[in-house]
Amino acid sequence: LIGSQRSNPKISFVHISQSMAESMDTGTDTDTERQPPFYSNTRVFWDVTDFPAPPDGDLDRFCFKVSRAISNERFIGDVEFYAYGDQLTDEERIEIRRAGILLLQEGAEKRERLNRMLLDVLEYAFHNRDPADANFLIAMKDIPDKDTKLFSIMQVLRQKGYEVWFVVPDDYPASQVPTFDYATLVWRWSILCAGGYPIEPSDSDSDAHETLVAAKKRQNEEGSSQGAQKLQKITDEEGSAQGAETTDEDGAQ
Repeated sequence: LIGSQRSNPKISFVHISQSMAESMDTGTDTDTERQPPFYSNTRVFWDVTDFPAPPDGDLDRFCFKVSRAISNERFIGDVEFYAYGDQLTDEERIEIRRAGILLLQEGAEKRERLNRMLLDVLEYAFHNRDPADANFLIAMKDIPDKDTKLFSIMQVLRQKGYEVWFVVPDDYPASQVPTFDYATLVWRWSILCAGGYPIEPSDSDSDAHETLVAAKKRQNEEGSSQGAQKLQKITDEEGSAQGAETTDEDGAQ
């Protein structure tokens, strides 16, 4: 859906999550780590309300800098940008599209934008079953004290071997930066916009990385479908919530 056209995020979320859950155990976990350079494409999921465009408003330069930040990490491939926003001016809308950024949603509240972004994340993974083919750069804030499934989905993608990258505000506490289990790279927003380098991982994250590699090897040997089971659980919870809402609506009628 493009522009201001609306959908039912909950129904679509359940449908695509179900399809993902059924296919996740057919992915290609590998026993060995990839070696750079990494030839894979990246999709940037950018909430322009959570993370406003740089002050100079030059979105061509912004896209170039973000692409350079990715190439600095030795990832080589196409970088495409998906944008989500609330109220945008005509000028902002024109500049976004002029820069080649796909404006998928506007005029939407935070929860609706987040749900739509999660749909697009799942769909991207669904069409790229091999984790070596696709990277995710998520520039969208979570909703405090709400179970939005954002980090659950990021964790499932990491367990399947995808590169999941995350963006945090410049003043975000270092102690709350997502660990390697959720995101392999994390940038502060202004640093990413300048084409800079991600936050250095802590020692504990390095240990988590080694643990994750070992766990993936065991997963291959045992034929585990842990990622599929977790995503199925997410789907079941969303489906239950949807059913409850439908029951409430019927009762009200």
